[in-house]
Amino acid sequence: MRNGLVFLGLVIGATSAGQALAQSAGVIQFVAGAVKVVAPGGGERDARKGVAVNVGDTLATPAGGLAQLKMGDGAIVVVQPESRLTVAEFHYAGVEDGTEKVRYRLEQGGFRAVTGAIGRTHKKNYLIETPIAHMGVRGTDHESYYFPVTGPVSGEGAKPGAYNKVNTGRTYLRTGAGEVDIEPNQVGFVASASDVPTVLASVPGFFNRSIAPRNARAPGASTPEPVQVATQVKQDVKAADGESLVKPRGKPIMAGSGNGELSAFHVKNGMGSEAATFGRSGNGMMLVASGAKLESEMKDFYGKGVDWGTWQGGSVNMNGQATTGGVHVISAMSNKTDLANLPASLVKANYSYVSGPAPTNNLGEAGKINRLDVSVDFSKQQITDYQLQATSRGVWNASGSGSISAFTGASGIALSGTCSNCSGGSMGAADGTAHGGFVGSGAEGMITTFGATSAGKSISGAAYLEKK
Repeated sequence: MRNGLVFLGLVIGATSAGQALAQSAGVIQFVAGAVKVVAPGGGERDARKGVAVNVGDTLATPAGGLAQLKMGDGAIVVVQPESRLTVAEFHYAGVEDGTEKVRYRLEQGGFRAVTGAIGRTHKKNYLIETPIAHMGVRGTDHESYYFPVTGPVSGEGAKPGAYNKVNTGRTYLRTGAGEVDIEPNQVGFVASASDVPTVLASVPGFFNRSIAPRNARAPGASTPEPVQVATQVKQDVKAADGESLVKPRGKPIMAGSGNGELSAFHVKNGMGSEAATFGRSGNGMMLVASGAKLESEMKDFYGKGVDWGTWQGGSVNMNGQATTGGVHVISAMSNKTDLANLPASLVKANYSYVSGPAPTNNLGEAGKINRLDVSVDFSKQQITDYQLQATSRGVWNASGSGSISAFTGASGIALSGTCSNCSGGSMGAADGTAHGGFVGSGAEGMITTFGATSAGKSISGAAYLEKK
């Protein structure tokens, strides 16, 4: 009898220990259809309201089924019909100290998410994996889909590959061949791991049937009906507890043509002391100046065919939206590189800052570029390392990488880093974009513009670089 009790105690203890080892990532708010929660070992349980989803668990939805999950950091995730989504990694201790992290693995189908605390400060700690591409966010309401070649592909405009659509905020889609940034109401797509992702010309029709996050239903209420996603997504998406998870970022800047003058500027969101300012970069944007003057102008820099200047004073509009703090422009008028006809011997090159107009902050105060180095792999068509350090009411450090097509096109490449003294004298996270182009028949030079934001403050600038 005593031995039996000891054995029973050991079994109970082992079971409790196993349960303790299963780290909870979130809880199901509601389901429709025969949704299953599949454990890492293969066992499965019915998905019901209040059921915990642990790290390693997979939510599997049937045709016509769905599940809404609230994560431990406040994020809301809606797993769409005919989908398999695994919470591969999750850690959140209630603080944004760099240890917080989430990693989703999308094996099939799609999900829509409104991000919570993870990824808000440390952007690189939020990752979505598919078999062919990775996706990351910078505070957003987004929708991700992956249709395998041999799996179900349904809906207007759908074909095998990975998709990422932004409703609010910004994301990127990355493969080993390159990456692309995705802005609100845009969709990134890539067909295979060897392809460079692109931004589609229009939103595929199947996104119109994706199901949006909803408030949890009241006790005793029936399962909610699927909700069609509106063309213009509202800014006030709420979690089940009523907390607003989407912060308006103001009217988005329209993308440039990707074929023209490079520009860097600041836009303001809101009025008074609560207003945040965003540093932006663009290629081929429409500039309309009223009363502003082109200062610190340089024509045909040292015979390199490079012109630059800074529009200051008066008002300047970029693609119809007012700017503040100066607008920097730079172009290679006569010696722009024909990348298709570069010498075969040019495989890799490193460029360093030579000159350009002084960068400015959102108040229009001039700063200084301390360092700007860019490494390029022409054989892989990649900007492998973009490193910027600049001073303007704080020291900005930002880096990035991406495809040459993105760098020289409309989207640019993403920058991330820090700014000291931008957030009450402490170090704050920064993010932004950079655009560029090459100068000379052998790509001897480079022009670039950049914009970055931290704690509602921003910096922007333009520069000319030469090969080391």
